[in-house]
Amino acid sequence: MKTSWKTLSVGIISALLALMLILSSSGLVYAQGNESIVNATFTSFFNNLLNGIRESIDKFLASIQSAFVYLIRRGIEFLITIARASYIALGLLGVTLWATGISPYRGRHLIIGSIVLAIVSEVAYGLLG
Repeated sequence: MKTSWKTLSVGIISALLALMLILSSSGLVYAQGNESIVNATFTSFFNNLLNGIRESIDKFLASIQSAFVYLIRRGIEFLITIARASYIALGLLGVTLWATGISPYRGRHLIIGSIVLAIVSEVAYGLLG
């Protein structure tokens, strides 16, 4: 009896397909029998993954927020320092112009502006804490 290679290869392929079908169906039967365990495992995995992503995003946004708060605070402190130097210089110039009589009207206005700037900057510094 003579068998051809075609018949032999078709038989081997058929046997391999039947074996794969049997193995895959037993996995499906196991998964169907323990469906709640499989679902719980996948659910907990994805929940842990999503919680990790949420925590990473929250930490990132919190660090950006703290950086902006720090930047704004330092900017206000810088502006207050400039305002202090300005009201001292304006006050001295105003007193000089008023006392010497070079321009008493302008000197008075510089002194008043210096006082207003001093009040605003010191109140801002007090609010800043």
